[in-house]
Amino acid sequence: MRAVVIVDKQVRIDTVQDPTCGSEELIVKVKAAGLNAADILQKNGFYPAPPGIPQEIPGLEFAGIVKEVGSQTAGFKVGDAVMGVVGGAAQAEFCKIHYSNAILVPKSMDLISAGGFCETYFTAYDALIRQARLQMSEKVLINGAAGGVGLSAIALAGALNARVIASARHPEHHETLRRLGAEPILASVSDQYGPYDVILELVGAVNLPSDLADLAMEGRLSVIGVGAGAKSEIDLRILMAKRARIFGSTLRARSIEAKALLAQEITAHVLPLYELGKAPVTLASTFDFNEVQQAYDSFAQPGKLGKIVMTF
Repeated sequence: MRAVVIVDKQVRIDTVQDPTCGSEELIVKVKAAGLNAADILQKNGFYPAPPGIPQEIPGLEFAGIVKEVGSQTAGFKVGDAVMGVVGGAAQAEFCKIHYSNAILVPKSMDLISAGGFCETYFTAYDALIRQARLQMSEKVLINGAAGGVGLSAIALAGALNARVIASARHPEHHETLRRLGAEPILASVSDQYGPYDVILELVGAVNLPSDLADLAMEGRLSVIGVGAGAKSEIDLRILMAKRARIFGSTLRARSIEAKALLAQEITAHVLPLYELGKAPVTLASTFDFNEVQQAYDSFAQPGKLGKIVMTF
């Protein structure tokens, strides 16, 4: 099969061996694959795939059509449209996934949107709902709201009737953020809108001191992005005085069982929001599989709003 491969910190299309189908796996003909920050990090040698995943093929999410089903799978058949999050190797003509981690694509969702749905909503749901325990009518600040995860977080917080403050550095994006239900601001004025019950940090360490200062009593700070640095100095006295919590997470290396539970929750709680028009997929741009270099170059440029998806 043809796949995106990483060679000397560059991406190109090459021919590689087809994946083989295990007894509990599905082989999927990929139709769309979202591009994520993890792919850029992997390309640059900073975020290797988990053991057992091809190190040279990037890609954490995909949507496509089931080509083959293992002998011990349930709930799927050849021809089904599915989407999911994997440890890697999704940017290829064929991808394999444990059947418990796959999600049937709703009939109302096209495969290109499905290709950019899972990673952002899995990540935002895990950070805001499972970890930060965001409650109805609480106030949440989303730092770096113009990316795919930030936009998904706006949708999920809005579904809880939370007050959503969305920080984005490009003012031209603010009208879209407002239309999605957030109050858009520039990062430099975030302290004027606090204190916040929850802060979702997608930018990085540069914001940590101000995040902590802006938290409400018993506030929760979820760190899931380090694009603007991974190291910061904070005043632990503020953390203690506010009885605040700081936590972070990544999705990629979680076990099959952990991803299966998350897939079940997304199916039960987030897909119904999509059907109601409350959990959209905002696409910044799409690129043909053969335009992989252009896709990666576009992702690296500032100012995009939403997901970049490659189509196959």
